[in-house]
Amino acid sequence: MLQLTNVTVSSPSKVILDQLSLTVSAGEAVGIVGESGSGKTTILKLLLGLPLNDLVFTQGRISYRDQAISPQKKRVSYPFVGTELAWVTQQSSLGFNNNRKIKDHYEDLVKSHRSQVEKMRSLEECLQMVGLDPAQVPSKYPFELSGGMMQRVAIALALATHPKLLLADEPTSALDVLSKESFIQTLIQLLRTEESSLLFVTHDMSVAKKLADRILVMKEGRIVEEGRRDQIFQNPQHPYTQKLLRAIPKLKL
Repeated sequence: MLQLTNVTVSSPSKVILDQLSLTVSAGEAVGIVGESGSGKTTILKLLLGLPLNDLVFTQGRISYRDQAISPQKKRVSYPFVGTELAWVTQQSSLGFNNNRKIKDHYEDLVKSHRSQVEKMRSLEECLQMVGLDPAQVPSKYPFELSGGMMQRVAIALALATHPKLLLADEPTSALDVLSKESFIQTLIQLLRTEESSLLFVTHDMSVAKKLADRILVMKEGRIVEEGRRDQIFQNPQHPYTQKLLRAIPKLKL
């Protein structure tokens, strides 16, 4: 479904991604773990067509369902972004206008993608899928909902277009422990019922343990270890992976 081959991205001062290769298959949840500055979020920028600004894409090949992705200095619009490929950010609430109700944001989404998606899910159906009240939430303003609820709203809106692949950038880092656990369980249930794929980045190994089928460990732009979830947690080979595992808090989710 998604493939990156020998991708290299550089800034004026250093290499951000160094001959990076990865794949995501249909129905698979892949977690990219590593500390801040390891290059995790840059991968998502490439896939979404976000502007590279001072970064330079120097080599490699990226494709989504055999459609080429060509990173540029300026923003690139791909027909599958926002439809087949959806995105949940670290703090989704920042992407909402506090002066407009949730149902208004849904209507904007419908207008934007009506010509690209044959049949979109209703807002009520989307909210039910993430465990939110379809009778109450549409009339709410973003500031009236908690951070955890807004993360669910973001997923709900993403589901409207029947996405095949969901990208998530540190989706739980801004949530408290209870909201984090609830959000993770929502994602797990959606992956089971929708048979969608998930590519997420996180610095939290406990989140990766709950969500990922396969884990890629990144350090300084390189994947230093890759394996199935149980393999990474039960028999880590690289010292950096071992370091990340030791950093998991004793009090688990």
